[in-house]
Amino acid sequence: MFIRLVMRSLWVRKERFLIAMVAVMLSAAMVASLLTISFDIKERMGKELRSYGANLVVLPGEGEYIEKFDASHSSIIDSVPFLYFKSDISSKKIEFAGTDLEAAKRMNPWWHIEGTLPDQDEVMIGINAANRLGLKTDDTLRIQGNSFRVSGILDTGTSDDDRVFMHLATASKISGKSGATSVQVSVLGDIDEVSEYLESNNYKVKKIRQVAESEKVLLGKTQLLMSLVALFVLSSAFLGLMSTMITGVLERSREIGLMKALGCTDRRIASIFLTEAGIVGTAGGILGFLAGLALAQFIGIRIFNIPVSVKPEVFLLTILTSILIAFIGSILPVRRALSIDPVITLRGE
Repeated sequence: MFIRLVMRSLWVRKERFLIAMVAVMLSAAMVASLLTISFDIKERMGKELRSYGANLVVLPGEGEYIEKFDASHSSIIDSVPFLYFKSDISSKKIEFAGTDLEAAKRMNPWWHIEGTLPDQDEVMIGINAANRLGLKTDDTLRIQGNSFRVSGILDTGTSDDDRVFMHLATASKISGKSGATSVQVSVLGDIDEVSEYLESNNYKVKKIRQVAESEKVLLGKTQLLMSLVALFVLSSAFLGLMSTMITGVLERSREIGLMKALGCTDRRIASIFLTEAGIVGTAGGILGFLAGLALAQFIGIRIFNIPVSVKPEVFLLTILTSILIAFIGSILPVRRALSIDPVITLRGE
């Protein structure tokens, strides 16, 4: 009987409850899309920001060199060792850098190279060093009796323009030094946590603070903006649902008065309205989740060129949020319904 009464009420006033469901659906769609994006935003934006280079530099904790960098933290997505040393070329003190050049180029995609990355018997010269030595592509550079072809000129706008780059094994052979003087590390996640992990493994860690803090601020502001948008949309849905429910109570005053006169308790009347609100919230939440998922996919593809992942927890949070909004929006209308005096109502006053 109770279910029949609730369903009949929804059917008779289907236009009004449809409006309430649409309000909940729109808010649920926004919540679902923002939650989906929010769960992915740190990883997606982190990966975008990682294309701007390393955010940690690891130095030897003991000794002068890192023989083997074997950190295995899940947030470390890439690392490149560098062996730096200096040598006299044409009476000029030049700094050399031995590294995995493919990995270094991958971590520093803004590097502009006129020519190609060097092979084992080749070097790549920073543009400032090339100007000092009067060298260009395809020239020969002699280092401690070894001849190397200049495969490319590097232009970065950083201190790398003053260096000569070669493969790590070649640098070790020429310098007589083993290992790396530093390792550039790209971290996707909590930089402080990774720093503590590396320090516990006897490394010294320096943050590239400008990159790290810019990343943290950007992610924080993005998530704050999304939270404010979600709060505004939920508030609008709450007000729309509450006004619809209050109008429904006013229209059903005589029905409520009659129910009370026939012995219906306040709890029973409240349960009717809250059940209706729960149905509206659940239906609006399910439809809103589907619409929000489509919106999130659109945003993910348009902004990140990658579809966002579907997360079960987003579905649960969306449904729970929709039901909660429906219940909260029903509190004032239910109190208004319970305050109706059946004697006054049935007398038509």
